[in-house]
Amino acid sequence: MNKFFILLIKYMPIIQMVAMLLNNTMYCFDVYTKMYYLLGYLAGNSIMTTILLYVCSYVFKFCSWYRLIVTANLINLTLGIVDIYIKTPMSDFELLVSYYTICVLFLFIIVINKFRCNKKVSE
Repeated sequence: MNKFFILLIKYMPIIQMVAMLLNNTMYCFDVYTKMYYLLGYLAGNSIMTTILLYVCSYVFKFCSWYRLIVTANLINLTLGIVDIYIKTPMSDFELLVSYYTICVLFLFIIVINKFRCNKKVSE
């Protein structure tokens, strides 16, 4: 059971990011299906789960790419909350593009860090 918990915690940020992007894409293009609500219910993101994932990353000594994905989720979550409560002048499509931009930017940073780490190990 402990291995299952660690495996679940390890891949949760990736699952949340994919589900959030898919969910927001369906919302932006007016695809209201049962899957939209199911994804939000099953793989929804909140501040509490993000804090839990940060704590688990230090407790289980996960690598830095893990915290980068959690940080990208946190930024996207914060951007969505700011848009809801402050009413930013962005359209739904612009907000969706910003979510994807943040995701791609952090994935790019992760890949660069991974190559740097592998280069240092091989030298």
